[in-house]
Amino acid sequence: MQIYDYRHELIELLENTSSDQQSLRQTLQSLNTVINILNHYEDTQTSTSPQRPKQLAQPENKAIRPAPRIRQASHSSLLTGPAHKVTPNSLKRPVTPEPVTVEKVSQEERLAADDLYLVHRKLSGAEINHHYYNEAVIHSLHFPLEDGDIVQLDPQQTVRGLPAIRRVTADHLDNYEPKKIEVIEYAELSSVPGSDVLQINATLKGNSILDKDSANTIVIDPFKFPGRSLKAGMVVDYAYFDHGNGLEDAKNGLIRWIHEKQDFDTTKQPAKPKQVKKPVHPRHDYEKKLDYDLKQRIVLLITGDRERSQELKAVVDKHHGIYHALDASMEDKVSSSKMKREIREADFIVVCIDKIHHRISQLANHHAKRYEKPLAIANTTTNTAVERAIARALNGDPAYAQTSEDMANYQKK
Repeated sequence: MQIYDYRHELIELLENTSSDQQSLRQTLQSLNTVINILNHYEDTQTSTSPQRPKQLAQPENKAIRPAPRIRQASHSSLLTGPAHKVTPNSLKRPVTPEPVTVEKVSQEERLAADDLYLVHRKLSGAEINHHYYNEAVIHSLHFPLEDGDIVQLDPQQTVRGLPAIRRVTADHLDNYEPKKIEVIEYAELSSVPGSDVLQINATLKGNSILDKDSANTIVIDPFKFPGRSLKAGMVVDYAYFDHGNGLEDAKNGLIRWIHEKQDFDTTKQPAKPKQVKKPVHPRHDYEKKLDYDLKQRIVLLITGDRERSQELKAVVDKHHGIYHALDASMEDKVSSSKMKREIREADFIVVCIDKIHHRISQLANHHAKRYEKPLAIANTTTNTAVERAIARALNGDPAYAQTSEDMANYQKK
């Protein structure tokens, strides 16, 4: 039986083989094709050959060594695709290269290279980089932490054996829908007559779902919170996942935090409001110095000076804007959810930093970046400072005023 001479094709194949992986893979497949054909003819010739005469047989003491069988070339890192059909013409036509699968690097993996990780906020605590941070660690931070935030961890510094949380960035993962968690803050536990369970039906702030209707009540079973030693009179924060079902969702929540007595002592009598003396000589009506038009857009003013609320409203009104105010005179009454809601509805945010806590300004800056709202800082709660801050927010200028600000831009009275 005559076998086709493959030598010319093999020589040409080896000469045209380059060092890249695709070319080497094609050459390896072609070589295996030739080896399969040669082994096939070798097996056929051995099985069909007639038996030799006895006089030509080898002596019994010499074993007949079978013809060597050509071994296939193999390499586990290259032979990953299915075997091709063996034909005499398979060497003459090019072998279709197999597609090389390139693993796509996820957005979370790219962020992890800079020690940035996604926050999976729980009703109590949070999961970050597969580690659980309890509520005590979260509560000790100087900034709020919500589901979907991106935080930077410091692996060199640990808190309770976990990498410390350095800061919250303005980044968020694409296509990630944060879980909506509502927190009933400063809810006072009260006893239920004739039973061992407790209940909350109102808050000290008066701004929760429980305060909207006297019939809204959440029952708290102390046995479900071992180690907490819950008692009537305690002031707690209660968190739940808001799916849009109102009180039904609130009943499936958990106690997130128990306030210390010195933080919020309910046994003290409320302080009497101080009598504010009205000025004998009222201020003149405000006259604007800058010329710009807000076109009925909303300006949120965050300040700790209640007395100047009406005067600052006149600043916004003169420039044809809509005035919204957030009273930050008492830090414990400014929750993250409340500020987030106000900033989301506003078009421009102005923060007067002279009479508010530093945490309030940080919180406003965080939510403004998150919702891409222009923000400007007024160093004092005065008409001129607020007017200039609104102008910077409107024009996209830096949040803080320059010390050498050009006064020629202001109109003379």
